[in-house]
Amino acid sequence: MDTYVSEKTRQNIERALLYIDENLDKKLTVVDVANHAYVSRFHFQRLFSAYMGETVNQYVFHRRLEFAAEKMIHNKSIALADLAIETGFGTHSAFSRAFKKQFGVTPSEFREKPNQISLSHDNLRPFLNTVTPKKLTLEVSVKELSTLWFNYKIAKVDTDTTNFDFHDSVKQIATDFNGFMDIGKPHLFGVTTMRASGQNVRVESFNDMLYGGIYTKKSDDDWSPDWFEIDAGLWAVCIYKGNYEYSYQTWNNLLRAWLPESGYELRDTLAFERYLNSPVVESTTETWLTQIHLPIKKAQMG
Repeated sequence: MDTYVSEKTRQNIERALLYIDENLDKKLTVVDVANHAYVSRFHFQRLFSAYMGETVNQYVFHRRLEFAAEKMIHNKSIALADLAIETGFGTHSAFSRAFKKQFGVTPSEFREKPNQISLSHDNLRPFLNTVTPKKLTLEVSVKELSTLWFNYKIAKVDTDTTNFDFHDSVKQIATDFNGFMDIGKPHLFGVTTMRASGQNVRVESFNDMLYGGIYTKKSDDDWSPDWFEIDAGLWAVCIYKGNYEYSYQTWNNLLRAWLPESGYELRDTLAFERYLNSPVVESTTETWLTQIHLPIKKAQMG
């Protein structure tokens, strides 16, 4: 792996991967996996994304489907309902939908003709179709910031994927931002979101979104009683322009293309997105401007 990570970090990630493999039939949470990697939840998610190229939840999903495909190759008589339970999907229908979405054929079709599916780029693991981030040129600057204070709320948006509307959810949060955007708000650095599941994931729900204002000084604020201290240090900063729904691509590029060659490694505090204009005011998503902040430190070589 090209990214700068210590041997201890590699061991922790590998321990997490082993734990995932041993518990594919169970409901896995990021907290559980992070605990087995002996790393704090938020820092673990960024380390995992940098090391594996995708979030914990994405990897678990892909690993379960890889396991199912291998199982059907080696045991053609296994009942699909049993395989659904064994791989943590719960029901035959949920497993079949996920399998077809991933491989383009149903499990029954795959069992009859396993060579008809699209395989991954990795010949050693042909059924592990994981996320491959695009490698685009990023204009990244390294900035040093003092301690920041995040006054946040947890997004309360309908997380039922059948009803989820991304743009309505964005506008709902943006409207709430107006509560502390009044002229004269002291020490406001900007309006911000942070994702508990890591930043480089496509937004399909807002159930892990923290949003609010970042300040250079903590002060009394009736917008929310909840504050989070963001440690001082270095930040990799870049601009994403366009629909927030696709900012995960820039996060992927920052973590997988820029970071390994930068001479920096991840620092243990929350990453965040700072919004430079309002989606409520802008007439098109093409003009939405997001300033990405990734916490970094000088890499420890060797």
